[in-house]
Amino acid sequence: MHSSADHQHRTARPELELADIFREYADRLTELTGQQARVVRDVTECRTAALGGHIYECDQCEYQEISYNSCRNRHCPKCQRLEQVRWLEAQQERLLPIEYHHVVFTVPDVLHPLFLNNRRQAYNLAFAAVSETLHEVALRPKNLGAKIGFSLVLHTWTQTLLYHFHLYCIVTGGGLHLDGSRWVSAKPGFLFSVRILAKVFRGKLLQKLEKALDCGRIASHDDDPKERLRMAARKNWVVYSKPPFAGPEQVLKYLGRYTQRIAISNERLVSMKDGQVTFRWKDRAHGDKNKIMELDAGEFIRRFLLHVVPKSLMRIRHYGLFANSVTHELIPRCRKFLCVEASNLSDTNDPENRETWQELVHRLTGRDVTLCPNCHTGYLIMKETLPALRLWPPVQPRAP
Repeated sequence: MHSSADHQHRTARPELELADIFREYADRLTELTGQQARVVRDVTECRTAALGGHIYECDQCEYQEISYNSCRNRHCPKCQRLEQVRWLEAQQERLLPIEYHHVVFTVPDVLHPLFLNNRRQAYNLAFAAVSETLHEVALRPKNLGAKIGFSLVLHTWTQTLLYHFHLYCIVTGGGLHLDGSRWVSAKPGFLFSVRILAKVFRGKLLQKLEKALDCGRIASHDDDPKERLRMAARKNWVVYSKPPFAGPEQVLKYLGRYTQRIAISNERLVSMKDGQVTFRWKDRAHGDKNKIMELDAGEFIRRFLLHVVPKSLMRIRHYGLFANSVTHELIPRCRKFLCVEASNLSDTNDPENRETWQELVHRLTGRDVTLCPNCHTGYLIMKETLPALRLWPPVQPRAP
């Protein structure tokens, strides 16, 4: 019988995986939150007998192989690639044939401890502050005087896994006029002044954080809880604009690269030896030069777990014209004003017509993964379900 850790893709397993590092050095982990402990457990058990699986058998030659279940944890390097494809295809319905702008909001380092101690609350406040900033600035008649659409994507890491909170924004280069009667286009290559965006964002986020501290919705371990806010208020906040996307195709390409990304992929891991983990990284400050970094395994894991987001927290959010509650009404109106036809998408994302993963792989690659790899004439049929078997002791979270 052939045992396959990934029956769905049948690709070569990387020489080193994040799961290998967790298995080898999980005993070094201390003071984990419940969510971090869950990530370690899920990544370690993903596509192993610990999660159970299925036995597939060829209907012609009786060849058999095992397919172990995926953990489906969004922090796992091996999971959700096909779900990412489904999500990207669904986004096509929102996109318009216009210029899109790429804006990045960051917060000063002095606020990082406050964010790390209050991830859910602080992240939600940051999303709200950015969305209010973009809406407010866009509605000003001297800027655009229109309702724009934008998507926000949460990122918290650098290439070396250090903590760096920032929100990527994909913003329409124009919007619906305030009275909804026409489309208003932004100047080519320019949307809003980043200096104005930074000033408005700073005021809104600090106000929200101060109110949250006063109400006890977020906690600070500092002697003076508001000193960090005062220190942050004295700094120049950074909002920067990258070159605009040329059109919807570039937007989808960007979303495909970044929206489902985790802090580090298995492909970047080089070696694990003598308690050290070596991985590749790009030096953004020096022309994206490829470099190698070696970290103590415990420090490597600590850095990775800094970027675990709270359960059910949405890392990607849509606003304005793209908001889920109004996009089906407003996007067709925008298309009408822009004199373009409605999108002609397949209904493969409709729950009633949802493709199986086998059908999706076949459509994307032309490869029939149900075809027997042994005789090449028969098809693999599921014959038996395998129960889950726990192979490694769970990592215990810290006491509340």
